[in-house]
Amino acid sequence: MTEDVAPGPSPLPEHPDLRDIAEAMEAAGMLFEIADARFRCVYVSSEFVRFAEMSADEARRQIGRSGIVRGLREDADIVRITRDSGTAWFLHNAPIMRRYLDPADADFEEIFDSTAPYAAEIEPVDPLPRAWFDRVSFPTTVRFRQSMLGDQNQVQLRISDDEGRFIGVVFIYRGVLSESLLQRLGRGEPALFERMDRVREPGRRTAAILFADLESSGVLSRHLSSRGYFELIRDLTDLIDTSVLEHDGITGKHAGDGGSALFLAADFDSESGAARAAIETARAIRDRSRKLGPEDVDVKVNIGLHWGATLMVGQVATSGRLEVTALGDQMNEGARIEAAATDGAILASKDLIERLDVADAKATAIDPDSIAYTTLGELDGASDKAIRDAGTIAVTAI
Repeated sequence: MTEDVAPGPSPLPEHPDLRDIAEAMEAAGMLFEIADARFRCVYVSSEFVRFAEMSADEARRQIGRSGIVRGLREDADIVRITRDSGTAWFLHNAPIMRRYLDPADADFEEIFDSTAPYAAEIEPVDPLPRAWFDRVSFPTTVRFRQSMLGDQNQVQLRISDDEGRFIGVVFIYRGVLSESLLQRLGRGEPALFERMDRVREPGRRTAAILFADLESSGVLSRHLSSRGYFELIRDLTDLIDTSVLEHDGITGKHAGDGGSALFLAADFDSESGAARAAIETARAIRDRSRKLGPEDVDVKVNIGLHWGATLMVGQVATSGRLEVTALGDQMNEGARIEAAATDGAILASKDLIERLDVADAKATAIDPDSIAYTTLGELDGASDKAIRDAGTIAVTAI
């Protein structure tokens, strides 16, 4: 194992060959388990623990158990696959296990658990395959605490030592998406996915809020060809996301010609750091958006910044999307602030500006103590909806 790769949540296997395999696959971040020659679990990878949302104690309790059969038990506490999928898996794997496990063995019933009477009647396979494949399915109504599961591909590789003696099996798990598609999906920013993963459990969180929207999008869509307008929106979407990621934010929903983002205070050293990141992101979007589109098209993006002290933030993972969503009055207020901005302006609320400490205020060239604010309801062009929902909020152009 390289020095900068930490061991997984369970102890490394005692057998040196199995240990080498565990170290290499753990370093690669793979989703796997290793069983010994008696098909008892000797290692559970960090990725498997995250996948199954186990605690460290649960992971350690798998060691020495027949992890292969646990998913077939009605009272399985970690994995429960569908009955049809489990039956197919058992009929395929039991003959392979029986090649090394005899009903006369003292630990036969312990290893096969509730399936022992059926396993005893199964003929061992001969010759034993070097590798074999299964697909297991999870009921759509069953969750690992929060994560919705689907089908999983499972490849089993037989392991032998230098003398050709069978010493164990490595179980490699992966989703059913093709590797080429996974590579495309994996082009995203890992740091963003880590920030998103930290909020998978919904909870009250503090964050700076950013909303951005293309001004006069309807006019632009009529002046440009359909392809030209599509390319403009695509480039704007990329600009918003790139700017958010550069400043350690979490990208939010894109609604047509705009976008949103959160800068969680917990991801920065202070609330001031989150507020500064939102301001710098807004300025980057504003400045770079002027270069979008054809030369004869004036592109302006209006941006609203607000502070959310009691947002409910969490991950929404469905069969069609994975995103972080924030709910609360301050999200609605942030959207109204953006809607009141015109001519490519950045409007920031007093609640956000006054989060800046001395150092961050200096870095952003903002003096929170000398700013004069205007209520949203006093702005020319503020809509009735903006006045109704956020008319008394103090804002300033930055």
